[in-house]
Amino acid sequence: MAENKVHLLKDDVIGKISAGEVVERPASVVKELIENAIDAASNRIHIDIGDAGRSLIRVADNGEGMNAEDAELACLRHATSKLTDMNDLEKLLTLGFRGEALASIAAVSHLEITTSSEKGREAAYLYLEGARVCAKRPAARERGTTIAVKNLFYNVPARKKFLKKESTELAMIMDVVGYFVVSYPEIEFKLQHDGRELLHAPVNMRLPERIRLILGGDVAAGMMEVDFSSHGYKISGHISVPASTRKDKRSQMFFVNKRYVRSKILSDSLQDAYKSLLEKGRYPSCVLFLEANPAEIDVNIHPTKLLVKFDNEPALKGSISEGLRGMFDRYKNFSTVSMPQSDPEKKSFVPISIEGTEVQTEFKYDTAPIAPGTYQTLSSGIKAYAPEGVSGRRCNMFQVGDCYIVKVEKNEIMVTDQHAAHERILYEYFSRSARERSGSVQNLLFPARIDLSYSDSILMNKLTDNFKTLGFDIEHFGENSYIIQAVPAILKDRDIKNVVMDVLSDLSSHNLDKIDPVEEMIKYASCRGAIKAGDRLSDEEMMTLLNRLAECELPFTCPHGRPTSITITVDEFEKRFRRK
Repeated sequence: MAENKVHLLKDDVIGKISAGEVVERPASVVKELIENAIDAASNRIHIDIGDAGRSLIRVADNGEGMNAEDAELACLRHATSKLTDMNDLEKLLTLGFRGEALASIAAVSHLEITTSSEKGREAAYLYLEGARVCAKRPAARERGTTIAVKNLFYNVPARKKFLKKESTELAMIMDVVGYFVVSYPEIEFKLQHDGRELLHAPVNMRLPERIRLILGGDVAAGMMEVDFSSHGYKISGHISVPASTRKDKRSQMFFVNKRYVRSKILSDSLQDAYKSLLEKGRYPSCVLFLEANPAEIDVNIHPTKLLVKFDNEPALKGSISEGLRGMFDRYKNFSTVSMPQSDPEKKSFVPISIEGTEVQTEFKYDTAPIAPGTYQTLSSGIKAYAPEGVSGRRCNMFQVGDCYIVKVEKNEIMVTDQHAAHERILYEYFSRSARERSGSVQNLLFPARIDLSYSDSILMNKLTDNFKTLGFDIEHFGENSYIIQAVPAILKDRDIKNVVMDVLSDLSSHNLDKIDPVEEMIKYASCRGAIKAGDRLSDEEMMTLLNRLAECELPFTCPHGRPTSITITVDEFEKRFRRK
């Protein structure tokens, strides 16, 4: 008789596989333990981390606690106090409910639990290795629970091997703690790493202060409060004004019934509310709370509970988008800070010497000849700009589509992408500067201060020397603040804070151990520092840009390989008009 090929896995293997679904890294452990502490009605949660979570994760709370029997049961798979039958799944309001967290963590660590359910009563202590109870005894502790996770992944070396470097794992832990800090302002949170306090949010710290603590002062300063209800949903929190945006979505936080989630429908709804208000490639920041009937939400579609599914997504998207646009109307003076209201023909906009980010409104003109220094909307719908001091009809250089410089010669027309051209100029300047240490530096008369999030602060500490190689003199200014003292002379008139913040954001997606940080920084600084589509240039600026491009070693493409200029000859015109 042939031997059976199918067999049941051993319990320890099952436990490790299950743990892999819930416990991806130290930050996952922190998340699960904080959720348990919140569900236990704690109002004080202290987290101690050692070696970015590899050697120690200790979470102590002042919640309801457990007796000795419950503590031991809680370490078994699918043991929970939050569910009794299937109906409970349809009205979940607790954060943890599967009964997998402690069992999964215990399967891949040395786990210690000290807990007491009543003040003045004897506490219980449990010690587990690989989900097996090795010791239990009475202990002393005030009401609440302390769980210490030591030697994480000691018995799963493959998982431990693929953890990232300490600063990266620590940044992920700080992000996770940050989600709870802003979603539970009634709870005190304290985070320490290797004995050093990284974060403290006392009970009396209000939501705006907590947002500033977690996302940084620069992001928080550009936010406005929102609060409305629509179609059975209540939406509240803070969103950025259109003038205060980021190049990525890292400063977006969404919470559904106080649970942090990643949701494309919520992100798309937010973006849709800003339609026509944002520059392409820019995203708003937010801390948004959605309250909805639990029966209309499925939070059980992913082991980590980060993903949710809504019963009526189109209605939800419409409610959020319309509601936020209504809030923009109410905050019109605030949300249009950067939108010029004056006569566009009298507006002087010089992007190369600009000191802040501006968003241009839609301009309309009569179909007269192009007046010097103004736009003309052509019959094709494309806008042309004639530089100042030049007659519109005899002009041989102008802007089209807010992006292209058109230069007319006797037998040809040269069209230059102003962003691509400036990016090439900056790229060669920074490359030469880093290679020869020859770049000019401009000290700022008024140093620029940037207030970062905790995770961005960790990254900035690692990159200050690299920034200096390019000519940025950035100094730590206490906690998560930094001062920009000097900048590359070629960028002295640009919006330096945005350039630095965008470069930092670009580099955050890289493993710095596997790239040349300076080379990547050169690319990003060139792109972020370059003039953009929509920037109106004077005739002197257009001419300077073209002259500097001609001086480049490789003037034909930007660093990404896109052409900087194209030439259309009279011969091609004659072919198009069928003269040849």
